[in-house]
Amino acid sequence: MGQSLADLQSRIDTLEKLTSRMRHDVRSALAPAMLAADMLRANPDPKAQRNGATVVRAIERVMEILEATRETVPPPAEPSPDGAAP
Repeated sequence: MGQSLADLQSRIDTLEKLTSRMRHDVRSALAPAMLAADMLRANPDPKAQRNGATVVRAIERVMEILEATRETVPPPAEPSPDGAAP
């Protein structure tokens, strides 16, 4: 347990970057599914509309979960214009 403060901060920074990338990648992967679900909701067939709405709700729930991770692991801090840490 003899980790230095710098080591711990480095691990936190790595976790923030990894989590931020994961959120971005999951959102990117869900974008085509949301487009397809929106197309289903626009279909004249009521069954297709219901299925599209179900998919949209599921995707929106995943997006809420991703957003909730920001409370636990916030995105990495942006460096200030002068290059100093915030």
